[in-house]
Amino acid sequence: MYTLVGTKNVDFKGSDGAQVNGMNLYFTYEDPEVDGEATDRVFISSNRFMNLTFMPEIGNQCEIRYNKYGRVADIVPV
Repeated sequence: MYTLVGTKNVDFKGSDGAQVNGMNLYFTYEDPEVDGEATDRVFISSNRFMNLTFMPEIGNQCEIRYNKYGRVADIVPV
């Protein structure tokens, strides 16, 4: 279970020269190997973000689902 604690819009050119628009999502979560809370940053493209079944807001608890390529497929509420 992740808790969304921050977001940042990003706009850059990818390694192939294509323009990439999206958002970095910053999460906290419990990890038994970490004293306190662990943190993670997850990138999601603007197109994929608009197609999520759940639009997370700061403070929401959620689960991140990945596709077979290791990219965010969906975010669902917990």
